[in-house]
Amino acid sequence: MWKYKSQSLISIIGLAVGFTCFALAMLWIVYEMTYDSFHKNAKQMYVVYIPSPISIGDHDKYTTYLLADYLKETFPEIADAIPLEPAWGNGKVKVEDVEFSGLTIRADSSFFRMFDVKILEGNKEFLIPGNNKIAITQEKACQLFGNENPIGKTINTQNSEFTICAIVSGMSKRSNYPFDFIAPFREWQTQGWTITALNTVIKLVPGINIEAFEKKLYEHDLGEGTNIYCEKINTYFKEMTIKPITKLRYTDPKIEREVKFQYILIFALSGLLVILCSFFNYLTLFMSRFRMRQKELALRVVCGASGGSLLVMLSVEFMLTLLFAVVFGFCFTQLALRDFLTLSEIKMNLSDIYGESLIYIGGVILISLLAFWLVLFIFRHKSLNISIRRSNKKLSRKISVVVQLLISVGFTFCTIIILKQIYFLHNSADLGFSFKNRGWVTISLQEENSGVFANQLKQIPEITEVIELKGLMSSLLPPRMSSFRLIDSWDDKPINAVAMNTEIQYVSPEYIDFYEFQLLEGEMLTDFDPDSLALLNESAVKAFGWYAPVGKTFGDNNYAKYYTVKGVIKNVYNYAPTIPAKPVIYLKYPPDYRRTNVTILFKCREGMWKTCKEKIEQIFETEYASYRGKVIFNDEEEYNKLLKSENALLKLLTFVSAICVLICVFGFVSLVSLTCEERRKEIAIRKINGATSGDILSMFAKEYFILLVIGAVIAFTTGYFIMQRWLENYVKQTNIPIWIYLGIICALALVIVLCVGWQVYRASIENPAEVVKSE
Repeated sequence: MWKYKSQSLISIIGLAVGFTCFALAMLWIVYEMTYDSFHKNAKQMYVVYIPSPISIGDHDKYTTYLLADYLKETFPEIADAIPLEPAWGNGKVKVEDVEFSGLTIRADSSFFRMFDVKILEGNKEFLIPGNNKIAITQEKACQLFGNENPIGKTINTQNSEFTICAIVSGMSKRSNYPFDFIAPFREWQTQGWTITALNTVIKLVPGINIEAFEKKLYEHDLGEGTNIYCEKINTYFKEMTIKPITKLRYTDPKIEREVKFQYILIFALSGLLVILCSFFNYLTLFMSRFRMRQKELALRVVCGASGGSLLVMLSVEFMLTLLFAVVFGFCFTQLALRDFLTLSEIKMNLSDIYGESLIYIGGVILISLLAFWLVLFIFRHKSLNISIRRSNKKLSRKISVVVQLLISVGFTFCTIIILKQIYFLHNSADLGFSFKNRGWVTISLQEENSGVFANQLKQIPEITEVIELKGLMSSLLPPRMSSFRLIDSWDDKPINAVAMNTEIQYVSPEYIDFYEFQLLEGEMLTDFDPDSLALLNESAVKAFGWYAPVGKTFGDNNYAKYYTVKGVIKNVYNYAPTIPAKPVIYLKYPPDYRRTNVTILFKCREGMWKTCKEKIEQIFETEYASYRGKVIFNDEEEYNKLLKSENALLKLLTFVSAICVLICVFGFVSLVSLTCEERRKEIAIRKINGATSGDILSMFAKEYFILLVIGAVIAFTTGYFIMQRWLENYVKQTNIPIWIYLGIICALALVIVLCVGWQVYRASIENPAEVVKSE
């Protein structure tokens, strides 16, 4: 190991990085896949999904209170069903005007039938809908009140004051429904079939056919035989589906997360590929050194060494390499742990993290040792003469080089495509609106005072444009203030067409110009247009089935609201880039709407956002310190949040790609060095027969260029297939131009020329007579 210290170091660092990536990724995967798995009946617990009132063809888990009892009474396959309002966001509670973090769920007595939670002390008044009593977990009670008995204390949460009447046990492990407090349902939530923000959790009878039940539930029409009279509500409760509660965390795309679950799987695969690349690199160098040491090994056998002792001797080197790799891997883990825990949102003790990581690393080490011993077993059964006669073929060495090139080229190719896609999403003109150097600010201010605040913003030199929003306006980034309307009447409506729930956004001509909406047909709205004129996006036109939409009418018969299409605009992609554009109707703001908050849009100069924000905050502190609801948004920052998962994947793959390329490059250097040493006699004889240094360099370069082409062809073919599938997840996709292939090939070819050229040149300038004499 010391004699070939540079090769040993590369192998150790490569394995260490691979161990780190793989162990952390596996830890992350297991963490995500074990949510709610600790419940006694976890395998029978499912969450009900209904057609989304927001997105056509989509489902979400927000149902109504009455659905749980209805399903339990209707389907014998359901053993139990409960309604539950999950905790929203990070949650805040106030105790004696001091604010603390605290998650509050809303439930009734059925909650204790489904989940492994118990009342430790107090009464059950917190389970009565409309009550002002609340339960607190034992852990949260100790945090807020210490050794004092919390029963009888008052807290403020969700804009309501509650009295603590009970202490309950919390969730013992990670759950999709974490809580610190259990509050009763609001009384209005328990009445009627109105859609609310509740989940319906069911427990199925053990042993039933899940597929048959899912089909039965999907085809069930909830409107038959119930008191549902509204077509809008009836539409939502058709085509119901279910998801296992243990898989909810990583199968529900609407659960907010820093990194998508499939990207975590890619991260784990990346770690394995780095290990594979390092392992092949090590084995290639080991086999080259093994051939060079065959005379030594033969002499050891002659002197009485057994096959077992030789196996132990050769295994010790590899085991030491793995041991050093594990030590370095834990050092890398310690360095990356803080950022990793922030990114993954994992909440575990350090001892558990290291213990679990060691299990995954141990599994990889065991497999590596078995593979290494298999290689030794094969080599032990080759005689020295056979090895010498076949040394010029070196098939195993060539395969190893191709594998390393394949992994390196593949990683580099995929990373460049991801980078190009992210750049495309940031700079594409196909998003339907502009968000660069734009922001908006809101404050709880009387409408008559809004002009004063707008003028103060205009005085900031970094701001180039200020627009005061009038009435009820919709925010694009982040998407807010949108409403939805059931459209059940439109021109040329097919006989069998059902009502459509479409998104409504209120805009003004200034708003449209500010975000640079793109007109496709007709005309934009003006200040003089009546409220009955509307703009549609491309998705809405497609949903209505129109080819010439301008001048056509649509409306809602329930509210007798009808509109005429004045123009069609390009789809505005202000949601995550994997979410298709919804049908959107753009209307003029309601003139009679009385604002409680003032919202102002503004543009700032390139690169001046930080200074601009500081000056707005200074105005808040000096002029409006006592006012509430002061928020500043940067549209570009909000759009970046939509790409946070892609940005995280890019960082991970960039790091892994760099490691793979380094392993491959240093592996080339080491392999060529050993090859030249192994073929010194051949090179000397070629020089004696008239070969020049250029001829010898050409001979080596040709061999490695052929291997590069083979590895690149396989990597590009596989990478193109993988990345094409990945790009299909996005509504707007970049292309994969030819320059990416040529750039990677040329860069690696240059690396090969430099690596091979230097080592071969050193070997070719040696005195051939001295080389032959020494051999």
